[in-house]
Amino acid sequence: MTFAKHDTTVDLIRDRPVWAIRALMLSGGLLGAMALVAITAVLPKIETALAHGPGDGLLIKQLVGIVSLAMVIGAPLAGVLVDRIGLRPTLVASAMVYAVAGTAGLYLSNLPFLLVSRLFLGMAAAAIQIVSITLINTQLAAPDRAKWIGWHMAFAMVGTIIVSPIAGLLGELSWRLPFALYAIGLLIIPVALMNAAFVRQTIADLPATEAAPSFERRRLLGWFPFHYALLALFIGGITYVPMIYAPFLLRQHGMESSTLIALVLTVDSILGGAMAVLYGRARHYLSAHIAFAVSFAATSVGTCVAALSSGVGGVVAGMAIFGFGVGWFVANLLTALAAKVGSAQQGRATGYTKAAHFLSAPLCVLLMEPLSRRFGPQGVMLAVSATAFALLLLMLARIAEARRRNDGIAAARDSTARAA
Repeated sequence: MTFAKHDTTVDLIRDRPVWAIRALMLSGGLLGAMALVAITAVLPKIETALAHGPGDGLLIKQLVGIVSLAMVIGAPLAGVLVDRIGLRPTLVASAMVYAVAGTAGLYLSNLPFLLVSRLFLGMAAAAIQIVSITLINTQLAAPDRAKWIGWHMAFAMVGTIIVSPIAGLLGELSWRLPFALYAIGLLIIPVALMNAAFVRQTIADLPATEAAPSFERRRLLGWFPFHYALLALFIGGITYVPMIYAPFLLRQHGMESSTLIALVLTVDSILGGAMAVLYGRARHYLSAHIAFAVSFAATSVGTCVAALSSGVGGVVAGMAIFGFGVGWFVANLLTALAAKVGSAQQGRATGYTKAAHFLSAPLCVLLMEPLSRRFGPQGVMLAVSATAFALLLLMLARIAEARRRNDGIAAARDSTARAA
């Protein structure tokens, strides 16, 4: 299936964006990932410096956890703002909040205040990511859209691998210095203010001729494909849960070194990033359902191999297969979503779907922890494998249904041609 057969959005500008817009399209995922990982390495030092009460240790850990929960709020809010006030105002305001709230650790010594700043950081990071994805989905034709969303995800994965050791080196000097990395948000502001590619201040102001008639209904129930939000929840769980429980599985098999465990997870991220780069080219030949089927098959097999292995080698091999599978998940989800809604709903649709994706990690860990306590990390991995396999069967059914429908249309055309 080619893009032309299922694309319903409208290309607002030329297919090849200028360099600044390319930077904005790529940067959102990286800034979102940085919000989560930039200070992880210095959490013990922050605890030493700021934890003075019995409950402060938990608050220190929530400096990362609250960012993820804030993204659940920030993503749909940003989607509404993009569609109501436009891309540029949303991006500029979010970048300012990102920089100010993110660098608060350079001068704040009050733990509750620092926690509040992380809340605003998470909301701003989600908003920047929503703007980046909305830029891709509203300003590019379908083939380029798939390619750039793939690169967006790859840039986030690879960028995180680069940022983490930099943050660690800064943390050796002072626990405050990794917070300075968030000042990178300031670089987005001049790019957004000066770039002429923001040709429309408000996507919702598009003329009716630029949106399909079926998308003109403004009620949420009338235009939003809710099954994509549900799919985002499952994809998030399948992506994040194995990454959380794999270290425990590796330790159970005798790998005690945190450096080696981090290396295994880093290789998974590299493999996922490589697959994300290839996503745009693959979509020239594969439909969205087939791409999902490939991802669910790889993640199901990978987590099953990791769970049933009797040694470290098998777990590493299983996680490598898993890494190949996750690379297409989010890119395929957002590309397929863009083809289901009109230009006037792109921001909100992306925001609602990403909110479900952000919610998946804490929700799935909450659901899986009782299973882990009873059956260990192997039980969690097998549960993820079974979930991915069930979704694989669903995608295969959708592929068969689409094939039967296409065969019926072809047969009807042949019948009409013979009758003529």
